[in-house]
Amino acid sequence: MSTAKNNIVSHTSIYMFGDILRRGVSLIMLPIYTRYLTPADYGVVELLSMLLDVAAIIFSARAGQAVFRFYCTAKTDDHKKGVIASALFLSAAMGGLGALAVIIFSGPLAISVFSDVGYKTFISLFAITLFLGPLIDIPLIHIRAQQKPWLFLFFSLAKLTLQLSLNIYFVVFLELHVEGVIYSAVISGIIMAAVLTGYSLSKTGFKATTAITRTLFSFSLPLKIAALGSFYMTFGDRYILNIYTDLTQVGIYSLGYKFGFVLLLLTWDPFQKMWDAEKYEIFKNDDARHIYQKVFIYISSILIFIGLCISLFTKDLLRVMADPSFLDAYKIVPIIVVAYIFQAWTRYCNMGILLKNKTMQIAYGEMVGVIVITMAYFTLIPLYGIYGAAWSTVAGFAARFYWINMRSTQLYNMELPWERISQAASLATITYLLSMLSPEDIFPSMLFRSSLLIAFIAVFFMMPILSSNEKNEIWGKIRSLQNARGT
Repeated sequence: MSTAKNNIVSHTSIYMFGDILRRGVSLIMLPIYTRYLTPADYGVVELLSMLLDVAAIIFSARAGQAVFRFYCTAKTDDHKKGVIASALFLSAAMGGLGALAVIIFSGPLAISVFSDVGYKTFISLFAITLFLGPLIDIPLIHIRAQQKPWLFLFFSLAKLTLQLSLNIYFVVFLELHVEGVIYSAVISGIIMAAVLTGYSLSKTGFKATTAITRTLFSFSLPLKIAALGSFYMTFGDRYILNIYTDLTQVGIYSLGYKFGFVLLLLTWDPFQKMWDAEKYEIFKNDDARHIYQKVFIYISSILIFIGLCISLFTKDLLRVMADPSFLDAYKIVPIIVVAYIFQAWTRYCNMGILLKNKTMQIAYGEMVGVIVITMAYFTLIPLYGIYGAAWSTVAGFAARFYWINMRSTQLYNMELPWERISQAASLATITYLLSMLSPEDIFPSMLFRSSLLIAFIAVFFMMPILSSNEKNEIWGKIRSLQNARGT
């Protein structure tokens, strides 16, 4: 347990910094985007990204989970090399096919999404990233499967530096607006794909085999279906908002959604990069359930705490960093945070499904979520606009979680301590509701909200959410960090 716990903490910390660096461009660029792009421009970028994400789901191999499943359980090094090489070949071939299809049909797509064929060029340029994406993602998955977090961090820093430089050049200096965002994505994608693919192939060689490729594809096919549903549940609200409102509302909603999505960037995504490989190693232990329970308590507590921080301070942050026309974005942030806590729990609780290779159950869960969220979209968005879109997201994500957790528990019951986590969630909800009494002036507001956050921490540790041993472990970790800093 000690080794597993140390790996979880240290690797997750490194992956967290790596994820912040890799995805940090969109966050660092927010003050620039919200001043050099109009809300309508921002809405165009979101809809373009949404369109390409749909194409990526349809044409991509979605081989990430398959790589972890078969790489981490492979008996020989040659088989591991074959898994990576086959995943690269399969993903690149399908991504290239997708890019070609989007370019050919860019005119009809522009009319369908924007009602304006003039966006055809934007779509065609952006489509190149469909081919480049897998050549970046599979090598990064390879690095994670090897459990080399420092190498992941290095490539993340390189990607951040490259993208940030290109974004500033095209968007700020050349003032190319939407075109600048696209040029930056394509050029940085070409460079990073060449470097990362070269790295993986230097380790594996060209050892792709038909048998392994077929295994990866069959394992991943239900996940492709699930990914299409997941995408619709994540981005469908933008399209429907554009029907019932306008691009300005889409831009404001997208900004608020991005702040809610920061929750995953800071917590679940770096944790999952370690967890995708580590959870299979833990399963081999006699006390696997106990480890799964303890890890769940820790990651859920962190999700709730970081989600509360984001919900409390987004309004004041937007006052400082964004144009006033974007300020209403803060109102949907806590709602999106709740939705993404459900998503994180869904991914943690699918362990039984993955262990038993029953990935079609994940697809069924997505279908349930799609049905629920569609009914909510067309009921709530026409009435409540961006608020309706946000609450629709919660409803769909919660329905998907319920299905997948139920089915996975039937296959392998981790006996997770839901009662304790419910107490933490209730405490966070009360804290946020109290924050609505905050003064309007920015400095008194930040002081009031900071006081509420401190009170939350104090009450959290007084409540029986964590066991005595868990509290002692946390304080011991804090003391060891303080001692290390002191030396």
